[in-house]
Amino acid sequence: MHRSSINTVGVLAKDETFSLESMRLGAGETTGIVSCESDLVLLFIEGELEIKTGDRTHTVSGSAQAYINAGISFEIISGDSTASYLLASCPGASLLPTKDHDPKIITGGVTILRTDRYDRFPDSGLVRGGMYYLDHGKVATYHSHDAAAEVFVFLKGECDVKVDGFTERFTAGEVLYVPAEEKHELANVSEGRLEVWLTVTPNVSPSHTFYQELADGTFKRTTPRLDGLESRPPSA
Repeated sequence: MHRSSINTVGVLAKDETFSLESMRLGAGETTGIVSCESDLVLLFIEGELEIKTGDRTHTVSGSAQAYINAGISFEIISGDSTASYLLASCPGASLLPTKDHDPKIITGGVTILRTDRYDRFPDSGLVRGGMYYLDHGKVATYHSHDAAAEVFVFLKGECDVKVDGFTERFTAGEVLYVPAEEKHELANVSEGRLEVWLTVTPNVSPSHTFYQELADGTFKRTTPRLDGLESRPPSA
């Protein structure tokens, strides 16, 4: 299991397809005007802040999420208290200082999404994901993603996570990274609804690979591969 915490400032997970970082801004601090060559998705944990682009200002507070198209110039400004947020770049890339905002409106820009409903990022070849919920006692189907890693940020509830046959419990504030091809399953063991923010990179098709459990306790995939690669052998 690859686990970390949103309370840790810095890189929480990273591979060749994406990077997830935990960021903080003190009261009144700013990122300055920046841009990124990759698509960005953000999860705002706490505090109030503004996201400014050349043509508009978005006021957000934790908890909220956002999608920012590659190449968009923007600035994040904290309010009267410390603001913390997660930033995933897909593929992994650094924010680059930019002298000025874009002089005109650019298609896409910044999209602010909610975290209290099943809101998803705009469809992209680089990333998919957003909010995911699981009711009390429910179990997400055992599955994997061909050539795509998945990251889960647990926001509310307790969850027993099984990854390739091994199970560990995750609680609010923890982060799980599941490499490509590894089977995983989420089981809500809390009294209420489980709330999770997730990203999958890259956005490959088919989006999910499912399995049939064999008599010997191993699993055989039932979803055809589309990338021409060999499948992993049956495993627990």
